[in-house]
Amino acid sequence: MAKMKNESNLKVTFCKRKSGLFKKFNELITLCGAEVLLLVFSPTNRVFSYGHPNHPNVDEIVGRLFGSSSPTGLSCETQQMIESYRSSNIRELNANVMQVEELMEVEEQHAKQINHDKKVGQDQRWWERSNKEMSYQQLEHLKMSLLNLNAIVTQKLLEFSNP
Repeated sequence: MAKMKNESNLKVTFCKRKSGLFKKFNELITLCGAEVLLLVFSPTNRVFSYGHPNHPNVDEIVGRLFGSSSPTGLSCETQQMIESYRSSNIRELNANVMQVEELMEVEEQHAKQINHDKKVGQDQRWWERSNKEMSYQQLEHLKMSLLNLNAIVTQKLLEFSNP
């Protein structure tokens, strides 16, 4: 996954994904009663916020996050440092998540192939099934195969016992 280069596609995708995020956060609030604050910075540096309905004031929620009634309780330098640290951690975590998702997708495809191969193998090796699962024709074929095998083994035993 990589950042889109086409500016028009980037803006359209951002708008759609932002709407999807807001919808998911609203579901989280509705279904779980979670208190939510979402700040989204667009590629053009516009800020979009979405907060818990009981706390529509973003400043109030941010103040709770920083342990003060106002987000200005921290110095500008401290806020920048915190934001810089968060951004670098988020980028690193996002990269890790993307790697794990790619590995999971590869492993899921591998598991599907193994299950498919296993099923195909079971269908082809009917003689390994329980005799209760076999058709009459398969049982007759198995019986004849076992009788032939018995005859071959008996013949080989006779050959070895009479040199």
